[in-house]
Amino acid sequence: MTQFDFIDRSDAGQKMLATFRPEILEHDVIVVVLPAAVEIALAFATEMTLPMRDLNIIRTRTEVSIPRIGDLAGLKVAVIDDGVESGSTAMAIGAMLRGASVQSATLVVPVCPKSVVPHLLAVYDTIHAVVSPPVPISLTRFYEVN
Repeated sequence: MTQFDFIDRSDAGQKMLATFRPEILEHDVIVVVLPAAVEIALAFATEMTLPMRDLNIIRTRTEVSIPRIGDLAGLKVAVIDDGVESGSTAMAIGAMLRGASVQSATLVVPVCPKSVVPHLLAVYDTIHAVVSPPVPISLTRFYEVN
C-alpha cells in the first residue's frame, strides 16, 4: 500500500467518479478548473456525457483571477478541481457562480480539509471530497506523481 491517496490526477478523477457519479449526474454542467484539473476532466470526459465548461484561472503568489462564465443562470453546476488547500480559490469560484445566478453549486474534489468546509458552504450547496484531512495540507502529499 502506498502512502499516497492518488497515483496522479487521472487516478483522482477515477476515484471521484467511482465515489460520486450519481451525485455528479444530477447536475446540468461541469465546470473544470484549469489548468489544475485537466487530467481529472479527461477521466470525466471518457465516462460522462454532461457538458463541460473550462474555467481558466490565473494564480499568483498574492491573488487568484477568476474569469466569469456566461450562460450559467438557473443551472445546477458541479465544479471539479484537483483539491482544496486553504479554500481561497474554491471560494472565489463559488462567489463567481453565485454572481452568475446558478440554481445550485457543488464542489467535487479529491481532497478538501474538514476545517475549510464550513467556509465553502457559504458559496456552495454541497461539497464532495474523496479524502478529508482535518486541516489544510499541501496537495502534493496526496499525489504520488505531481
